[in-house]
Amino acid sequence: MPATHSKPVPKKNAETTNQLRKWEKKLRYAKTEEQRLKAEQMIRIHTPKEMKEEEPKKPELTEDQLLEQMVRENKKLRKNPDFIEQQTQAELKRQHLEQERQLTRKKIKNSVKERKEQEEQGMKKQLEAFEQHKKDEATLTKHLESHKQFLLNYSDKTGVMETFLDKHKGNKKKAMKEFKSQTTKMCRILEFMICEKLQEGELSYDEVKDLLYENMSQSMERGESSDLKQLTASL
Repeated sequence: MPATHSKPVPKKNAETTNQLRKWEKKLRYAKTEEQRLKAEQMIRIHTPKEMKEEEPKKPELTEDQLLEQMVRENKKLRKNPDFIEQQTQAELKRQHLEQERQLTRKKIKNSVKERKEQEEQGMKKQLEAFEQHKKDEATLTKHLESHKQFLLNYSDKTGVMETFLDKHKGNKKKAMKEFKSQTTKMCRILEFMICEKLQEGELSYDEVKDLLYENMSQSMERGESSDLKQLTASL
């Protein structure tokens, strides 16, 4: 059986997506009046409208013209009630903020001044306290030295060292050590007794000291005691 050759099927043209070109083509191949009218109608529909004519550009203003325009607009703006109210509120706010800044600066300045004055007063008090301490210390040293001389005289007259030598079986080192220890303690006891008497406010320091020394001297003359501790206790 002889081979048969089929005729190739013609490819169908792809449908265009451009509607204007599509209807222009249909208008060229229109066979009837109705097809022609339809094509013309669709062409009118799909034909884009002409672009509007561009508006003429405004002429550029010079610097003087711009300045004059700004002045005119500024004059109009100054007469605007809303603008006037805004400016008034802004000025009030600025004044309020300025007052707060001034108060803050004043507080800081006063705070720094007060702190500096407090530091100066503190340093002054410390210096005064130190000077008073040195003065009191010097006075105390003077008083204690006076009591020491009185006790040494008392010891020479009563032979206190002999008592201490007997107590320590002739050991001079131990006897002298106890003598100095008792003398130092007795000096402070005498000073305490004088200060205690001064609180009564009737006599001065020297008057109280002389009275105390006199009583101790009388005790020595009566031979009541040759021991420093017993002597002070008797007073």
